[in-house]
Amino acid sequence: MAAKSIKLSSTLSIVEKTGLNKQGKEILKKVTLGKIAMDAADQDVYDVVKTVGDILTYPVNEIQKVDNTVITNA
Repeated sequence: MAAKSIKLSSTLSIVEKTGLNKQGKEILKKVTLGKIAMDAADQDVYDVVKTVGDILTYPVNEIQKVDNTVITNA
């Protein structure tokens, strides 16, 4: 039997660049927005974050969509 994955949920996190530390390295802050539609298209997620990014205090450094799955022996 082949293993099969079943998607349980998806979450969205926005990583903001808040500045530089004393060594000149980026300081990053992650804001997790919680659950999003599991079937949300990547382009739709990107477009929403770009729009939300316009009202954030710091620039968006990275967009993370995390899919949580369980793997079973089907």
